[in-house]
Amino acid sequence: MLISQFRAPRLATVFGGIGMVAGCLSLVVSLSGSADAQASRTLVRRGDIAPGAITAKAIAPGAVRSKALAKGAVGPKSLAQGAVKAAAISKGAIDASALASDAVTSSALAPGSVYGGALGTVTFHTVPIADLDAIAENGTWTASNTETATCAKGERLLAPSFSFTNPGNREVAFLQALPFSNGEANGVSARITSNSGGTAVGEVGVLCLK
Repeated sequence: MLISQFRAPRLATVFGGIGMVAGCLSLVVSLSGSADAQASRTLVRRGDIAPGAITAKAIAPGAVRSKALAKGAVGPKSLAQGAVKAAAISKGAIDASALASDAVTSSALAPGSVYGGALGTVTFHTVPIADLDAIAENGTWTASNTETATCAKGERLLAPSFSFTNPGNREVAFLQALPFSNGEANGVSARITSNSGGTAVGEVGVLCLK
């Protein structure tokens, strides 16, 4: 009697239960994947990085460009001695406006790094000095007029020059050779004395920097 009342479950009921179980498993897997994805997207803020955690070796060449740096972010104290080499500085990148007063002193310059030729064009100006002696070898020496060789406007005196282009009978000598700087005027004044009877010719010159 009991056996006759037992009925087998319908196929729809069986497959419906299986589908519910599969759906639950899919939901669990989906939620698990979403949690893993959110966990892998970690946001790192500035306060999360310890001081000194990022060193130069951790930064690829060219990774940090000038646009990524705030104005004043990198100052002299941020740079180690010798950190910036000449090869890293483009031509004309540093001009006078970028240098503080007395920023470059003699101790910062290598020996021989600054010379006349490195500063600009060099020019040379000469003026002859006439021999005013009237009678040669008479025991009376005669002084010449004072002649002046000057640099052009805007030039600066580098060095004086004195010579005899014609020594006459060789009884000649310089009396003075004085460099001077007076406002925009820079040069050298000189005069000679002679017992050559007017045959000697002196010359004063000045080497100038444009």
